[in-house]
Formats: sequence, structure tokens, C-alpha cells
Amino acid sequence: MDMHAFIQAEALIHQFRKTIPGSSHTARSIDRNDPWNKVAAFAKGDGYTDMANKLEHIWVEKAEDFKQ
Repeated sequence: MDMHAFIQAEALIHQFRKTIPGSSHTARSIDRNDPWNKVAAFAKGDGYTDMANKLEHIWVEKAEDFKQ
């Protein structure tokens, strides 16, 4: 994952965080700076499936970069 993609992913998370209640597990996970796969798991549990899918996709791409 290049730096541009990383910055875009962080911006996506930041913008999403502004739209959800602070009491949600997802918000707390983002606020703790949890890894993206953890945020995705909480997002899925909170019913934010689209965001969870986006984060899981990004996490897989990131993991693939480390294998190369």
C-alpha cells in the first residue's frame, strides 16, 4: 500500500467517524486508533456493513503488500 492509499484510507475513517454516535463500538475503536481490521469487525457488529467491507478490503491489500 502506497502512502497515498494509506492517507485516503485514514481520511475515509476520519470522515466516517464524524457520522456515527460516539457511544458506538466502532467510534470507540476508531478513537483508540485500533487497526483497521479491528475497526472493521466493530463496524460489522454495529451494522455499518459497507464501511466494514471497505476496511476489510483495505486491510487485505495492506497485508498483501507485506507479503511482497
